[in-house]
Amino acid sequence: MKDEFPTERSLEHPIIWVAVIAGALGSIILLNAVAWLAFPLVLAIVLYYLVQPLLQRLQLSGVTPNQALGIFLGAATILTLIASVTILPALFNSLADLQNQLPDYWVRLQSVLHNNLLAIEGRFHFAKKAGLADGLQGQIDQFVAGSGKAYLADSILFLVHWLPSLLLVPFLTFFFLRDGTAFHRLILRAVPNAFFEKTLLLFDRMDGQMRAYFRGMFGLTLLDTVSLGLGLWFLGHGAGVFGFWDAMLLGLICAVFAWVPYVGSALGGLVAVATCAVKAPNEGGLLFSVVLLFLGVRLLDEFVYTPMTVGRALRMHPLITVMMIFSGGMLGGVYGLLLAMPLIGIFMVLGQMYGEIWFDPRLRARQQARNLLEKRLASKDLEL
Repeated sequence: MKDEFPTERSLEHPIIWVAVIAGALGSIILLNAVAWLAFPLVLAIVLYYLVQPLLQRLQLSGVTPNQALGIFLGAATILTLIASVTILPALFNSLADLQNQLPDYWVRLQSVLHNNLLAIEGRFHFAKKAGLADGLQGQIDQFVAGSGKAYLADSILFLVHWLPSLLLVPFLTFFFLRDGTAFHRLILRAVPNAFFEKTLLLFDRMDGQMRAYFRGMFGLTLLDTVSLGLGLWFLGHGAGVFGFWDAMLLGLICAVFAWVPYVGSALGGLVAVATCAVKAPNEGGLLFSVVLLFLGVRLLDEFVYTPMTVGRALRMHPLITVMMIFSGGMLGGVYGLLLAMPLIGIFMVLGQMYGEIWFDPRLRARQQARNLLEKRLASKDLEL
């Protein structure tokens, strides 16, 4: 979302920042309570902003609004049927295979990690003296015996819950497209007349910012998927680690992880390195190359992809970003991690709108004058 509002003015009041953070965290708690519906609802909002320009182009070419909605609904229904017959069963089978093979994968991953740590101890005396391999192994065993199983169970349960709910996304989007204008009018009716013009202008800006942000995130995810997928396939196809589509799927998973700033990119890199370690435990050069690949794509994100797609969508202090990520994860688990940044972005824009309107002295003077005039007119016939 491009920062068109003067944030130094509209977000300078501490009470607005408190309201923004409280609203984002409260929304995470609320959405986590209805998690099965929350995830498709958020995706439907994203799809709404992606599809809306296409429907507007159809209307400009002579198609009526109802016909454009019918075209979207027909295409969405066909794609949903295809996905429910082909893609979803394949994903469930993959999850079942992963769950069955997970103990074996974990043992192999631990073996690769332990052997590499022993190799480091052989090269560096201080590492051997510190007992790096045995110490880290003990920490891993303690984590797995404690909260590791809970995290793994939550992640698998998260996937099992939201995969079927994805079928709701196109139909929720259809209702957003059909009734979005009516919803805007309903909100604007509650705005006092003195604030109406500026609220209408800022509402339109917010809508444009949301559209630009979500389209930018979609483009960024696509670029990350292609870059990581092609890179993983090029590095791993010689060793028989990745087929083309396997590499692209892993690239997509890592690109989705990157939606969570800082933490997500590191987690995606760990998933890719762990996959290579399990499938090719003797290919130490491959693991190093995958690490370099993720560092390279991360640099591309910072200096090329993000400015080209999202731009400076959410200009927040890194401390606030990190606090929101961990607070969202604590309050909402996986949902909280994924929703923390979009929600704080939405509430920042709402806070900017409120600050621009309420703290405008001219608009407040107009509202006070209107209230005074209404009181005089209401009491005029009571005067003797």
